[in-house]
Amino acid sequence: MVNLDEAGVLPRAANFVIEDGRVHLRASRCPSCGAALYPPREICPADGTDSLEDILLANGGTVYTFTVARQSTPEFRTPYVLVYVDFPENVRVLLPYDGSEPPAIGAKVEIVMADGPRLENDELVSMPHAK
Repeated sequence: MVNLDEAGVLPRAANFVIEDGRVHLRASRCPSCGAALYPPREICPADGTDSLEDILLANGGTVYTFTVARQSTPEFRTPYVLVYVDFPENVRVLLPYDGSEPPAIGAKVEIVMADGPRLENDELVSMPHAK
């Protein structure tokens, strides 16, 4: 699996961190209106504030809804499940689901690293998933 750069470090642009073995998505919070934003942004779309705080989302949340993708690009094996997860920080994120059957709406999920797309050299990319 590919998830580290050649120096053994996660890419700087990655929108997640792994702390104590738990995956947390990076996000932004507007100090003016309190909106949590994923992916991280430089400007709040609600009020235009341009000094947003970097935050880490909780390691999991609640399934809002899901869909099963049956067609995709060659890099992704089908079918696969995508879920919208509501996080405690009041932000909803679309993530791939790491499971063979779709989760129940309202189910609690955690964020884990799992296989994502295949690169041209046939290596797998590891990326955050709900599980």
